[in-house]
Amino acid sequence: MKTNTKVKLMSFLGRQSAEQEIHAENDYWKLIGETGVVLGETRNAYGRLLILFDNDLDRFGVANHNAVRNSLWIVPEDLEIVDDND
Repeated sequence: MKTNTKVKLMSFLGRQSAEQEIHAENDYWKLIGETGVVLGETRNAYGRLLILFDNDLDRFGVANHNAVRNSLWIVPEDLEIVDDND
């Protein structure tokens, strides 16, 4: 995916929910349906892209401690490109 591509989180780690009970700050599945943009085409060592979410992630109570506020490293397979005309 190219930089500034608008995306929607469709799953997290390929799943719609956590497989087991987890701490609230690790429940990234709460973000399914949220949108954002790809910040760069370079993937990290785990093959993830840095996504800047449109909404404040603190509102969801999830850990987000990247240098860019409200961004998370997401595997591309969890994302769907959003048509700007929607």
